[in-house]
Amino acid sequence: MKAEKVVISSLVVEARPEAVDAVCRALEAMEGVEVHEVSGYKIVITIEAPSTGASHAVSSRIVAVPGVLNVNLVYVNFEDETL
Repeated sequence: MKAEKVVISSLVVEARPEAVDAVCRALEAMEGVEVHEVSGYKIVITIEAPSTGASHAVSSRIVAVPGVLNVNLVYVNFEDETL
């Protein structure tokens, strides 16, 4: 069996109130991103990626989504997944 690194990050994305639905759709379309909850203009997501660099690349794309005001990292977990 081969162990593979998995990086799971939890973030809160803040969006313009009028853009929350569009931002959620854009986030859900990104590979490795899961939307868990929406509360007003705050969107709770996780990113699952094979490395910290890959996770950072996804979060950098999120910052560029129209309507996104801010992205806050809440938690990062590094795991070894056995394949």
